[in-house]
Amino acid sequence: MLKRIAMKILSPLAVFFAIAATFSCGSGDSHVKKDVEGQVSLSGAFALYPLAVQWSNEFQALHPSVKIDVSAGGAGKGMTDVLNGMVDYAMLSRDLHQEEIESGALAFIVGRDAVIPDFNSGNPYADILRSRGLTSEEARKIWVTGEIRTWGQLLGNGEKHKINVYTRSDACGAAQTFAAWFGAKQEDLTGTAVFGDPGIAQAVQKDKWSVGFNNLAYAYDSQTHRPLEGLDAIPIDIDGDGKISDEESFYETKEKLVHAIEDDMFPSPPARNLYFVSRGAPQDSASLSFLKFVLKDGQRFNEPAGYVQISSKALNDNMKAYRSAVRASSKKENTTNDIVIMFIAFIVFILAVFSGAFFQKSLNAKRIYKQNVSSVFMFILTVSSVLLLLAMIGGLLVKALPILQENSFWDLVTSSEWKPSQKKFGFLPFITGTLAVTLISIIIALPLSLLTAISLTEYSKKLVRKFIYPALDILAALPSVIYGVWGILILIPVTGYSLITASLVLCVMVLPIMVSLFVEIFSAVPQDLRDASMSLGATRWQTTKKVVIKKSLPGIFASVVLALSKAMGETIAVMMVCGSIPAIPKGLKSGFYTLPALIGNNYGEMASVPLYESAIMFAALILLVIVVIFNILSRIILYRIQKRG
Repeated sequence: MLKRIAMKILSPLAVFFAIAATFSCGSGDSHVKKDVEGQVSLSGAFALYPLAVQWSNEFQALHPSVKIDVSAGGAGKGMTDVLNGMVDYAMLSRDLHQEEIESGALAFIVGRDAVIPDFNSGNPYADILRSRGLTSEEARKIWVTGEIRTWGQLLGNGEKHKINVYTRSDACGAAQTFAAWFGAKQEDLTGTAVFGDPGIAQAVQKDKWSVGFNNLAYAYDSQTHRPLEGLDAIPIDIDGDGKISDEESFYETKEKLVHAIEDDMFPSPPARNLYFVSRGAPQDSASLSFLKFVLKDGQRFNEPAGYVQISSKALNDNMKAYRSAVRASSKKENTTNDIVIMFIAFIVFILAVFSGAFFQKSLNAKRIYKQNVSSVFMFILTVSSVLLLLAMIGGLLVKALPILQENSFWDLVTSSEWKPSQKKFGFLPFITGTLAVTLISIIIALPLSLLTAISLTEYSKKLVRKFIYPALDILAALPSVIYGVWGILILIPVTGYSLITASLVLCVMVLPIMVSLFVEIFSAVPQDLRDASMSLGATRWQTTKKVVIKKSLPGIFASVVLALSKAMGETIAVMMVCGSIPAIPKGLKSGFYTLPALIGNNYGEMASVPLYESAIMFAALILLVIVVIFNILSRIILYRIQKRG
């Protein structure tokens, strides 16, 4: 019987593979295009993003058949994307690492800019800071060693107010270049860490006692070419004499600073080259044409946008690399996406399998065939769900093996030192941060959501519920980044980048989900039980407490576990408000770091530092194991509750 079923199900496989082969063979249309057409994708450094957008707009105006997608996310993300074949070019704001070169990365210089220290223009000592500037040694004492903590220590007066230091949380060229100015690395930088150039600019704008650093394009207004409102550049005291001379004063406008970089009057670093990076020779005709445009005609847009054009020598080097890339690769036009082909073929396969009933002779045979096919598919899907979890754990474990071979598991989860370039990977701050923010958010959200659900199901009128339920559904469906933005705008000015801020953001995120679940659970309690309790003289509250809540206890517990898992894995919203400080939080107002934020911020730099990929995969494995353990324990407890009931 099973053999006949298997034969009937497997026979349509021949149809599937035949159609797939036909699609694949037919996708190689080689007719010549009159104009360049296709798709080009870029991701990476915030520093290059504004200029890359302008280049893409100008190029698409010349070649309307080309679609260009540009996304920012940090230099590290761009490098990961291009090395994994996800984009055509990475926008890079630092030099290539040797590991990246060995992985096939090919860099083209497309411009030049600088990273500049900045401060809030509302600082009471703004004029003094502009006139004296900042030396590289002072910057090191502020951002690395912490020897300069107050404004009085920096300016030599009696001001005791603390310098609020901001840095970048994401793996980026700006932080690496800025740290290189005073002989450090990004991981050495201390202070509150926020994501992206816009994030650090906004943080400094809102804090009059703060200092930070930004790419040139994000420190100046794109319209006026003067410093952004609320933000001002800290002049670099190049000669270290304690004052800014006329030769060192070129920060008034973007143009002056660009010319200073072009004339080598501005130190390098923090001046740096900007690159487009491809994995090996660019293969696609559209991407080759776009690169050629950027290296030649596109350079005229650099200076108006606040960037330095590439030099003649750099242009020659780029063109040599370009010609070498063209010779080393054969041009090809974009073709149909293989994923689309396989998807269509899979749909055809499914239809072929279920159409097997059409060939059955009797109605009863057709019915039995459909039942058997459905049973097999249900079994495959059920087994696949378990295999998927095991595959995820196994895959992460394999990827994490290199770091486990270098360090013991116990050392990794109990150490607090995070220095990837020194092969020091301490995950304890991330584990404690994840558990702390999750538990605090649930502790706050549980009573609020429980009482809200009780009010809606047991006390509110139908008209009230008619308006509240849709609102809860909308709140539950909102993207997490919106909650992160809300936290930055509303909570950060009051509580800062801290544990309590992230906990409140998470609480607001899970609250509508928990309320919706509790409402469904309470609504499932039979009305007869309520009526019986009331008829015996119990009050509404006594009925709710002794009947509704008690009957719903297993569902309440399951809902809390679901909310706990969601809160524990949240990335974007927490990443935006946590401060990204790799230290065990000492209080509710301390900055901290979570495992999801660690993965989101630093995954992009894994190709640059030995063992980094393994470390990030180990972080993902820890997070997955924690969630699995919580769910297993919850199932055990829920089983005992149901058994006792």
